[in-house]
Amino acid sequence: MSFGEQMKHKADEVHFQEKAKDFGDAVVEMARAALSAAATYAQQNRGKVDGALDKAEAKISEKTGAKHAETVTKVRASVDKRIDKLVEQHDQGAPPSPVVPDDKHSAFDEDSPAGNPS
Repeated sequence: MSFGEQMKHKADEVHFQEKAKDFGDAVVEMARAALSAAATYAQQNRGKVDGALDKAEAKISEKTGAKHAETVTKVRASVDKRIDKLVEQHDQGAPPSPVVPDDKHSAFDEDSPAGNPS
């Protein structure tokens, strides 16, 4: 039996694929909980969030001599837009879409692309 076959047999024996999927699902749930907490905080403390962003924006302008003011303004607008979207999705009860795809291949499949388990 080749080394690869031995590894596949051992992975099957310990249910490695299922455990990896369960771990991925747990990570997704933790990310959802963190996003939900961030959305709740942003919603309840928007003034504090805006104040912190204002301070960061001012500090960057101070340190760079307003050299990158246009870029900082664009980034700030993008951050504000994303915070608004996060709060809106949270208000609608829409959880973020899952980011862990279902397994299509085993890491030990001969026809699986190298370095790409899905």
